[in-house]
Amino acid sequence: MARFDIAVTKTLKREGGAKITEIAGDAGGLTKYGISQRAYPGLDIRNLTEQQARDIYKRDYWDRVSGDRIDSQAVAENIFDTAVNMGPKTAVKLAQATLNEILLVCVVEDGVVGDKTIDALSKCADTAFLAGYTLAKIARYAYLCNKDRTQSKFLLGWINRALGGV
Repeated sequence: MARFDIAVTKTLKREGGAKITEIAGDAGGLTKYGISQRAYPGLDIRNLTEQQARDIYKRDYWDRVSGDRIDSQAVAENIFDTAVNMGPKTAVKLAQATLNEILLVCVVEDGVVGDKTIDALSKCADTAFLAGYTLAKIARYAYLCNKDRTQSKFLLGWINRALGGV
């Protein structure tokens, strides 16, 4: 089974660690450890500790994608990191769509990790899943930029992040 401690360490690094950022045009606003003020309006982002960020990531992202139930560390890390970047429901829907395309199974694309999704993930080769999932993420980023051209300045960074997880 996949381990949260390994996954979160990598995601915290991708998210910039303790660096506080507030990038013009970034809908998240003030951010530290990848935790945004918009997502957590009642949280004191400037004084957020790494342990608090880890606790948020465990509760609101890892657990929501059922990371502990996924056999492959690489697959669990990838779905988790995508959940942090796009939201858990979107990350899982993309994973389910990828499984349906690769395995030609009928996993309901509802954004909830149930037994059928876990079973399909365990039957799918990591390399095939990760390749398909990466393409699905890039397509999602392109869709977001086409929907809102102001987000285009983030496209290259998003694609690099998607490719870095493979």
